[in-house]
This record gives sequence, structure tokens and C-alpha cells, in this order.
Amino acid sequence: MAWFPSFLESRDSGWHFDVLILLAVIGGSAIAQHIPAITASGFSILPRLMPAPETFLETDRKKRMPGKSNVKVVGVNSGTLTTELNYFANLIHDVDSLKPYEFRVYEVKLKGTNDPENNHIEGIRGIRVKPFSWSHAATVFSVLITIGLFIAAGKVHDGVALLSLSLMALSSSTASTSAWWTPKLSTRTARCGVPAADLVIITRGCAMVVVKCDETVSRELYVGMDVCKFSLTEHWHHLLLGISTLLLMVSVVLFNNCRWEMQLAIGVAYFVLNIQYWMVALLVDPKSMWDLSRYDIKELVKSGGHNFTETLWLAIQSTESVKWAVRADVIPQTDLWNQWREMAEEQVQRFPAWDADYYVM
Repeated sequence: MAWFPSFLESRDSGWHFDVLILLAVIGGSAIAQHIPAITASGFSILPRLMPAPETFLETDRKKRMPGKSNVKVVGVNSGTLTTELNYFANLIHDVDSLKPYEFRVYEVKLKGTNDPENNHIEGIRGIRVKPFSWSHAATVFSVLITIGLFIAAGKVHDGVALLSLSLMALSSSTASTSAWWTPKLSTRTARCGVPAADLVIITRGCAMVVVKCDETVSRELYVGMDVCKFSLTEHWHHLLLGISTLLLMVSVVLFNNCRWEMQLAIGVAYFVLNIQYWMVALLVDPKSMWDLSRYDIKELVKSGGHNFTETLWLAIQSTESVKWAVRADVIPQTDLWNQWREMAEEQVQRFPAWDADYYVM
């Protein structure tokens, strides 16, 4: 008996493609990273093959984008304090990339004239997926591969392959449509004047980011809650998920009953699609997929502090206030640090070049 099968036939000594089911469902971690961008795009409704389509079959939709935990965000003047950085704010500042004691200053402004009634700015759209992004490119490539498989199935007269491809493509489209959403930011409807809404972001590694912004930007990106506005109600979401699940199960059964040529072609297609989405997950920054042109973002200062005291003093200098540090419990509660805080309150106005390190050494 030969060590390896020499025939591509459905008999004991031939190659079998039962592993095709595994190729169709693996790759969930790569897909999960980009599900928000995929389901927020109008391209998501296009029927196509997707690696790990079961990743989309979640009965509970996330009401808001995942924020960055273990980060304090404190208002310099308002005193508002949160322990999480919102998703889109983290795309801008990427706090995971900050080194311990690093210090930065940003200025974030709205472009155009703010229209609080519809969460848009006159002439400028809200946050959305970029029209030309790697997410869209991956979707278009998946559609082209699916079309190629349909043509191949027609060439070899494989009706089972045509049916299974149709059901799998519709399953992906139905699941994506059920989760179709757009970002909805918190808006400020009051017209009264308010002071500057500058903020300080403090990471677990004691890096600090000062953000100079107005109240509207503060609520949209940092203080308010960014929520997902879904196109379909919960009832329709569950109905489409049920249909998608049924289509997925039937298509998986049919895959193993295709002709061996089509099983091979579909297996190669899923292999390529998995590599594609893994490459997108590993090499593409999620920030590059979102259109943040709504905001004018400038990095004013970037420096690496040598210790906590130096970074804290840089932030106090930039904000000209110590109150926010007290509100966020940044300053240790000891006699020596209390003396330092009192001196810092005096020196920040009178002598900004004060040697803050000297008094706590």
C-alpha cells in the first residue's frame, strides 16, 4: 500500500477534503479585530465568503465601542473624572504606545461649524469608515474570489458547489447586515458659553497627555459615551442571525458534497482569505480605517520624562493648574508631597522653570 494517496477521488486510497470545514471556520481572532470597521461599512452587505463567519453570530450586540481601561481622564477646569478612554479618542492618542513617564500635548478642534442637532459639522461628515481603506479592499477581494469560485463551479457543472457557495455568501451578508451600525457621539445642545474643556489623560505607566479642546470635542471624544447606532432593531437582528446560522449550517454540509475539484478550489480560497485577514490584522493600524477628518488634530509637545515628578510638573505647567491632579488622586497623600503640591500651586504662576524634582528627592 502506498504511503500517500495518489488519486483525488472519493475512495479510501484517495485524497479527502473533510478538513475544508475547518478552513471555513478558523481565523476568528483576525476577523474579530476588524468587526467594528467591517460592520460599519456599507460594503458589509455584499455577499462573499468570509473566514470564520460564525464570529458575526453574536446575539448580544455591543452598545458602544470598546474603550481603553486603566486610564484616567480628568477635566482641568470641570473636574470630571473617568477611568476609561473612549475608542475613537484612543485611536487618536494610542495610549498603549506611550512609554512610562512620556508627556505629550495635543490640540483637538472641530473643523467647520458644529451642528449639534444631527451630530454633523456643516460640510463635513461625522466619523465613518474611510471609503478607501484596507477593510474595504479586503471585502472587495473576498467578493472577487467568491465570483471566481462561482465561475469555476459553473465550468465543472457542480450544482452542489453553486448552492453551497450561494448559501455561505448569503450567510456572511445576512450576519453583517444584522450588525450594520454607525457611530453616534455625545453632543452638546446648549448654546451658552463655557470655559475651555482641557483634559489630562493619565496612563497606568504614569505617562500623561494634555488635550487642549473645547466642550464639544470633550463630550464627543473623551467625556461623553460613544454608542453604536444600529440600522436594525433587536427583533430584526435576531431574525437575521437565525437565518444566517441556518444558511451557515446547510452550506457547511454541502461543502463536503461538492466535486473534489471544487473542494480543492474552495479550500485554497479560504486559505488565501485567512492569510489576507491575518495580514490586515497584523499590519494595518485600526486608526487608518476610520475617517477622523471631522477633527483638526495637532501634536504640540512630545517629550520623554525621566520620572513621575518631572512628567507631573510638565502637565501642571501646561495646564497651569494643580487641582486636576488632586481630583484624579495623582499626587501621593504624604506630608512631603502635600508640601510639594502647595509649592507647585505657587510656582506654576510665578516661576514655571521651578525645579520640581529637587523638593521631593
